[in-house]
Amino acid sequence: MTSDPFELNIENLSHDGRGVGRHQGKTCFVEGAVPGDRVSVAVTQDNDHFADCKLLEILDASPDRQTPFCEYYGLCGGCQLQHLNVEAQRKWKFANILTSLKQALKQDDFEVCPPLTGTDIGYRRRARFFLSIDKKEKQPRLGFKENSSNRLVDIEQCPVLDPELNQALQTHRNPLLNSASRAEKQLTIVKADNGVFGFEEREETPYYSIEPQLKMHFDQEGFIQVNGEINRKMITQALDWLELQTQHKVLDLFCGQGNFTLPIAKQAKEVIGIEGDDNAVAMGNFNAESNGIANCRFEKFDLFQDPSGYAWFRKQRYDRILLDPGRLGAAELCKHLGKLDAQLIVYVSCNASTLIRDLQTLQSQGYQLQKIGFMDMFPHTTHTEVMVQLRKNAKTGKSREKRTQAKKQFRF
Repeated sequence: MTSDPFELNIENLSHDGRGVGRHQGKTCFVEGAVPGDRVSVAVTQDNDHFADCKLLEILDASPDRQTPFCEYYGLCGGCQLQHLNVEAQRKWKFANILTSLKQALKQDDFEVCPPLTGTDIGYRRRARFFLSIDKKEKQPRLGFKENSSNRLVDIEQCPVLDPELNQALQTHRNPLLNSASRAEKQLTIVKADNGVFGFEEREETPYYSIEPQLKMHFDQEGFIQVNGEINRKMITQALDWLELQTQHKVLDLFCGQGNFTLPIAKQAKEVIGIEGDDNAVAMGNFNAESNGIANCRFEKFDLFQDPSGYAWFRKQRYDRILLDPGRLGAAELCKHLGKLDAQLIVYVSCNASTLIRDLQTLQSQGYQLQKIGFMDMFPHTTHTEVMVQLRKNAKTGKSREKRTQAKKQFRF
């Protein structure tokens, strides 16, 4: 049941990509609207403090509005923001995080660093396709899930995929459609430095290069950062923010197959990578050996448990910590990180709410936010990736580095 239409000025963008305006003192969320629009809407769901609205007409278009470049946009659920130009996307996504973070931490004296950006077309080197016969139309479909639906959108090409993936998709599309059945099949495809994987069996292992001298092999079905360009920039920034010295011992949590671990090992004395997936741990140790890196090792541990009783935690001290968890964050782990007394922590996050929760936990253990930077890992989507640097607050207790300096100063 919808209300009578009314006009609304869109002033903001929500974390899930809807336009935000106010009408008669109530916040209104409008899917498909962008900041700067004046629109005609109708309420579809009215709540005490906010209302969900349907976009009826764009009366005056925002200067940041653009025509979506994908023929499937609006039907396919892969992208949500193609109707907003990419610079405006970045501005609003980062602004939402900054506002929430300042309010939650009650702190605004940190450095906001320039965003890490790259190409917004053809950037994805990995994707998961679905293949099945549509139950209603009785026709085979190969593609992505519809927006808010389990039905498949039949995709012939995707403009945010790496061009080589699109080319391979065209080559294998008809044979795959001919093999479709009612049982849904998932197909993970990936563009590696040694070719395209996922359409047919290959004996070799895919890999990507972080630098000319460092090859990162990975499991085709496992996790990698989908945006290779931003991943390289992200690693460079993380190394800079860790302020590494040759005597440092570093802990890399949620390390995967060593995306950060191995580059860190080339600048530090020792690195231990901790990961919960057996295959990733095995691949990490293989990558270290195959790249001739002897000062790092990978261990398996469920990072959603209390680590206090394990040797890598209980018997070690670290100068630096890096963590790169998934969307669930690292709630249990962050309760204990203060015990390791690392001077610096760099946290890479793809979920603002769990990041803020974990930063509050670390803040209570004497860590203070120093830097934050936005990384446009997923253009045209509502997903946001950020990196933060935390430093042990001298007011709440001396760090191990300062204690070491004091010992040297008063040594006789």
